[in-house]
Amino acid sequence: MKNASRKSDKRKGNNKGGSRPASSRAVAADFSAADASTEKEAARAKAARTRAKLNNKNKVQAQTAGDDPAQDEAVYQVRTKRDSGILKAYITFTYRVLHPGVTTRLIYIGILIALPSIIIKQTWLRVTCLVIGLLLILLGLFRQYISLALTKKNDADYKSGVEFTYDFAANDASFYKGDELVSYISKYKDIASFFYDDKYYYIRMISGDFIILPKDRFTIGDPDKFEDFIYKKCKKTCRWVPSSFKDRMAKRRAARAISQKKS
Repeated sequence: MKNASRKSDKRKGNNKGGSRPASSRAVAADFSAADASTEKEAARAKAARTRAKLNNKNKVQAQTAGDDPAQDEAVYQVRTKRDSGILKAYITFTYRVLHPGVTTRLIYIGILIALPSIIIKQTWLRVTCLVIGLLLILLGLFRQYISLALTKKNDADYKSGVEFTYDFAANDASFYKGDELVSYISKYKDIASFFYDDKYYYIRMISGDFIILPKDRFTIGDPDKFEDFIYKKCKKTCRWVPSSFKDRMAKRRAARAISQKKS
């Protein structure tokens, strides 16, 4: 009898200390289920926010449709594809406006590195300076063509040839890729800056979106009056981006003359 009671006590002791009780396993299962539920809820919330952002246009139009349906119609419309001209215009604009002076600095540094090769006596050092200097000079001269080739190789929209449609209504603007609404602005004050050259308009949004509108691809509206339309809506002056070297020099001389008059 004593031996039986000792075995019984050992089994009880093993249950208390060795294995985890059923209640604790149930609690752990509840916690894991709760974590999974939280992740699912977060994913649903993110998807809901995305849908709400894209559907905001429909809500705004539904609120204003009864007042003036003409406000929902496109005053200006541009249909274009992301072709070689668009990509080159974007790269050129980025280098000249957003990152100015990089080309000049690359060429200047390349010349400074290559010049010592004239007086250096060690052959290996002379060749090193000459090669590095020439590479920097060539990079400065042809970097936009290198960027264009790389962009053509990696840009999916360029390869697919999908058409982009930009609708500018009286109070808002909608941007489509094919039939899909990819961006929408409910007020024109979301435009951060506005530029133009001989062939394109460049619009940069506060959100970081950037669009290029070819002047010869306006299907609705007069492209010559588009600048005034944007200015009236967002009070952003359309700034000129000179495309030729002669025009760039003329703009620099004009800016220098204005600064001298102010001083």
